[in-house]
Amino acid sequence: MEQNDLEELDFLIVGQGLAGTMMAHFLLQENKRIKILDLPMRGRTSTIAAGVINPVTGRRIAKSWHFEVLYAFAKKTYQELENILGITLWNDRNILRALHNTFEENEWYRRGAFPEYEAYFEDSADLENISSKIKPAHAWGEMRHCAQVALPELVRSYRRWLQRQGLLLEEKFDYQAIVFQDGRVQYKQFSALKIIFCEGARAIANPYFNFLPFVPTKGELLILKIPGADFEKIVKHHLFIVPVEQWNGATIPHLFWAGSTSRFEYADELPSEEQKRNLLDKLEKTLSVPFEVFEHLAGIRPTVFDKRPFSGVHPSHGQLAIFNGLGTKGASLAPFFAKQMADFLLGNGELDKEVDIKRFLKNDG
Repeated sequence: MEQNDLEELDFLIVGQGLAGTMMAHFLLQENKRIKILDLPMRGRTSTIAAGVINPVTGRRIAKSWHFEVLYAFAKKTYQELENILGITLWNDRNILRALHNTFEENEWYRRGAFPEYEAYFEDSADLENISSKIKPAHAWGEMRHCAQVALPELVRSYRRWLQRQGLLLEEKFDYQAIVFQDGRVQYKQFSALKIIFCEGARAIANPYFNFLPFVPTKGELLILKIPGADFEKIVKHHLFIVPVEQWNGATIPHLFWAGSTSRFEYADELPSEEQKRNLLDKLEKTLSVPFEVFEHLAGIRPTVFDKRPFSGVHPSHGQLAIFNGLGTKGASLAPFFAKQMADFLLGNGELDKEVDIKRFLKNDG
């Protein structure tokens, strides 16, 4: 193709999951010329994720990394996207956490005494709306400043918005078609300053970024109907039970997300009967009322061994960049670090050293 026939872009984004959606949003805010290439395939986690934002996690009840900054920026960003798309994305929801033994109970109260945790711990857990539907636990704790983000609805609605703007092409990316030329990068009919790879777990097949230590995990979940259940809080018992306002664009009463499993070894991205039994067993230990399985879903998470995202440019090909590795905390991580990455690509700031892919390059000073 002749150079004059190429469509000139600032950025070509590969992938339209949560990472690609956020990159597109912030680059378009800066009036940059972009296109997104994305071919929907099974296993994309952002289309099935619960979108829980949780200030405190793990058995040790540790505060999430950079939570105050990430939470505030995430809320602002999702509410901006609500205005653009005309949908509801952000839902403030406290989390009720089951404490299964004396150790967990003591650890909860020990953490709650720290000044940096005080803002997130309720003095006591309010079980009024769930006690008749959830089986008892040794004790309960309740967290505030939590949220649930409708990530599947975001990705679905933003995709339609991109299509209306003529900014999305549904095709599989061909790495062999990349041509480096005069400080730019050519891909088929496009010439861009940079290609930004936001491919999720598919990045393990990217020949330019295969030096990054992805450790993809397979997660499985159930979408449930719990007749008569109207509680709005998130429950963390033997698994997460999360209220869902909409699913596949439809409002369905008494719908909940339940999960999820996590496996480093898996044969494919399909739901498995073994993990379905695992989830059902945990639900039987959690719910004291009947429920109906509405859907059983699976996806491959782009998890990283140090639990920090991947941001940066290729060490040899500066026209190629990556924003990926959001893992299980994508709802809180994606907005802040996508904005940081966009600013960096535009020459308006630096990357946090904990997310910069330079941390994996040998002999990097």
